[in-house]
Amino acid sequence: MATAQLDFAALFGALPNALMVLDRELRYVAANEAYLKTTGAQLEQLLGSHVFDAFPNDPADPNSANAKILRASFERVLASGKTDELAAIWYRVPRKAGGPLEDRVWSAKHTPLLGVDGNVAFIVQETADITHVQATTVDAGSLLGATVLDRALRAQAAATTLGAQLASLRQMFDQAPGFVCFLRGPEHVFEFVNPAYLQLVGHREVSGLKVCDALPEVVEQGFITLLDNVYNSGEAFLGKDLFLRLQRTPGAALEDCYVDFIYQPIRDDSGHIVGIFVQGQEVTTQHHAQATAAQLFVRQRFLIESIPVQVWTSTPDGMLDFVSDRALRYFQTTVEEILGTGWLSCLHPDDVAESTSRWNRSVATGEPYEIEFRLRRGDGTYRWHLARASAERGADGTIIGWFGTNTDIDEAKLALAELRARSEYEQRLIGIVSHDLRNPLNSISLAAALLSRRQLDEQTQRTIARISRSADRAARLITDLLDFAKARIGTSIPINPGPTNLREVVEQVVDELQMLAPSRIVRVGHTGAEDGRWDADRIAQVISNLVGNALQHAPADAPIKVESRIEGDDAFFAVTNDGPPIPAAELSLLFEPFKRGHNAAVGPGGSLGLGLYIAREVVIAHGGTIEVDSSIDAGTSFVVRLPRFVAPTTQS
Repeated sequence: MATAQLDFAALFGALPNALMVLDRELRYVAANEAYLKTTGAQLEQLLGSHVFDAFPNDPADPNSANAKILRASFERVLASGKTDELAAIWYRVPRKAGGPLEDRVWSAKHTPLLGVDGNVAFIVQETADITHVQATTVDAGSLLGATVLDRALRAQAAATTLGAQLASLRQMFDQAPGFVCFLRGPEHVFEFVNPAYLQLVGHREVSGLKVCDALPEVVEQGFITLLDNVYNSGEAFLGKDLFLRLQRTPGAALEDCYVDFIYQPIRDDSGHIVGIFVQGQEVTTQHHAQATAAQLFVRQRFLIESIPVQVWTSTPDGMLDFVSDRALRYFQTTVEEILGTGWLSCLHPDDVAESTSRWNRSVATGEPYEIEFRLRRGDGTYRWHLARASAERGADGTIIGWFGTNTDIDEAKLALAELRARSEYEQRLIGIVSHDLRNPLNSISLAAALLSRRQLDEQTQRTIARISRSADRAARLITDLLDFAKARIGTSIPINPGPTNLREVVEQVVDELQMLAPSRIVRVGHTGAEDGRWDADRIAQVISNLVGNALQHAPADAPIKVESRIEGDDAFFAVTNDGPPIPAAELSLLFEPFKRGHNAAVGPGGSLGLGLYIAREVVIAHGGTIEVDSSIDAGTSFVVRLPRFVAPTTQS
């Protein structure tokens, strides 16, 4: 016997209940005869039209409260995929096609139809017109005679209000910056979690699971025990900067984090605990920042106490609010006695007025504070200190405090006084040497020159020549001593640049030295231009010292080469000998005063060991450089570089 084929379209159209089908955009796709009869509509007018276009409820107010209730029901079905019901809703529709709108009450059930992708594809509405349900008033104890319809409408309104409140509450929790969840029952089942909580636990699916199952890593860390204690005792637990290890990324290792939170027990109307409300925030970043700040503070205190100065700070108005322990030990006092203006009691009475005047000026203007004053040590001794302070400013430039130091300079002060006394002595010595010694030497040289012109016997002439040479040697030594003294007291060797022929200066100096050492071989050569602007006498002094140094240190049979040249804006001259190389240990000391090589021979005119030192100072005064290179193969060379044109100087 053949099975009859079921005609679903005919079945749908013949069902006695009013049914219609909407797509996801709330457009009609089907309606049965019962629905068309109940609503007074025609199928061809409904298909494809939007439900709120077909039935706008109140033409003057398409967004009326009832339309919002109906729309909210449709949206709940689309969002949740679950059936939603409206117990009763006022909605104006005609009783017959083209008829007038009438206020009618409906009860509706909205059922989702899912597509192959599991999402809601259609909504089936089963609706019933319950306007006629005007139940008779029940007896006197019947809530003031309210009808069944009234109760249905009140229940619907209450449910709508409650749903709106719950939606608002959930929205508030979802937007909360901290993590929130509710754990129901003694087994602590996740009933609600907000996005911040999911982020904390690595976006794991926890809803409907026990904490011990959803977050197994927290069991051994004692958090289940904490929850049990709160649930059983009814007392809240507050966790502050609590260490926690969580799996923040699926399959990854546990990560360290820190949280502030509260476990708050929740009770029902009868006072029984039904669950635990959890609220808190992750403070890992703050924890690390505080730990870093604490480490910095410890390090800062260590540095403050390690540096050999007294450290202090003050408020913007100049009142001391911190001093280092070093300062307290130095003054042998307490912090209370020195803060504020207490530090003034440690000042020498003669320094109080000037110190306070300068400090007040800095506080008023923001200018750096610097002064030398005497502070009384704990043993009663006054010692000189250098005080410095700078203003600390905020982002807007206003002064928020002062940072200062006191440095003990008593020994330096004494050393400076001694240096000044020595300088004064050296200045007097220079005067004595330049005047009191030069004048007699000049007289000796003049007398020797006059005597040499007379017709005297040969022995007397030799004696006069020795006197003249000795006077010249003494004059050179005095000149070297004067140059050395000026350089040592911080005064550059004076120069007086003028037009100079470099080749002529070199040849003249070499000729003079050859007369004193006629047996030595000195070769001279020059290339390039010859003219420049230098102090001719000082350049001659450099060449004389370098050639004289070579004559002293080179073997008697070793030739000396003196080469000069001008290239562009630079002039060069070099003195080279083929003697043994200078030991490496002596190279670094070569230009120091009173230093003579271990193999120095007694040359013409003698030496105090100032020649190379003075040569370097003269070259520096011209803005040039002097270098030395010494090796077995190349011998020893002193190379001088000078700017070709040296500007005049005012030094004396």
